[in-house]
Amino acid sequence: MKNSKLMLSAVFAMFVVLTPAFAQTGAIRVSVPFAFTAGKRTMPAGDYRVTVNGSFLQLMNVDAKAVSNMMTNYTGGGPNENQAPRLVFHCYGSHRYLTEAWVGETVLGHELAKSSAERELARSTPADQNIILAAR
Repeated sequence: MKNSKLMLSAVFAMFVVLTPAFAQTGAIRVSVPFAFTAGKRTMPAGDYRVTVNGSFLQLMNVDAKAVSNMMTNYTGGGPNENQAPRLVFHCYGSHRYLTEAWVGETVLGHELAKSSAERELARSTPADQNIILAAR
């Protein structure tokens, strides 16, 4: 029991120390013409300010002041990666889910984990398209 607490404390301390090494900050503005789901929250159509700080993504609807915060994984990388700032959505019929955010400052993007609702929908309905919205 004592060893597991010590190990957990060491892993947490390492996470806190190493997080700034991978930190990426940036922000983009994107106009999203449809409602969508980000994480567990449904967001209305509108203009968004997308802010990235390390592995945390914040979406703020400029008009409605709706905010969604979520943790992401890094995705992409390499010298040939498209660095254009953009949001990527998976579409299943009329349901749209935010899956990636690229702020354009590095070759790393931010990938959101699929929610349980998206995983369930994906089992019954294949994604019919991806929508990519460029930042302004």
